[in-house]
Amino acid sequence: MFHFYLIDPVGRTVVKVNDGFDRAAELTDCAAPDLYTLWQDAAEPDSSVDIAYDPDAEDQPAFLLTLTHGSTTTERLVAGRAVLMAVGAVPDDIAQQLSTAEAVQDAIGFVGKVRTDVAAWLKSGAPDTRAPARRSAASGHPRKPRHGTSGRR
Repeated sequence: MFHFYLIDPVGRTVVKVNDGFDRAAELTDCAAPDLYTLWQDAAEPDSSVDIAYDPDAEDQPAFLLTLTHGSTTTERLVAGRAVLMAVGAVPDDIAQQLSTAEAVQDAIGFVGKVRTDVAAWLKSGAPDTRAPARRSAASGHPRKPRHGTSGRR
């Protein structure tokens, strides 16, 4: 298997490309892209699924790639353009997920920009909703009366 896909979260596209490993710097617009291994066969070091990406693209739109192998699910959040590379003897379940650009598109969720500010991230996750209030009775503890509310009128 030799499949290379350019994933562009700005255009929200997945395109099959040639020579993705050799052209990773060009395709990601990065002089020295990082390489993250999603899957590798220890017995065959030339069989792997990797993603090349710009480590400095944190402020760009991102995507979440999810792959399943057996009972294991691997997720990787990547900002900016990236090249997904599947080479060698890849297991059938992973190979099926990476067999076409459409299959890869199904394994991706585009998420906008990666936020490093946790409070901003939490707010953006559900901007129109509010978390339910915690109640002491819900945790199995009896409710304590409030001061000044003895129940007498």
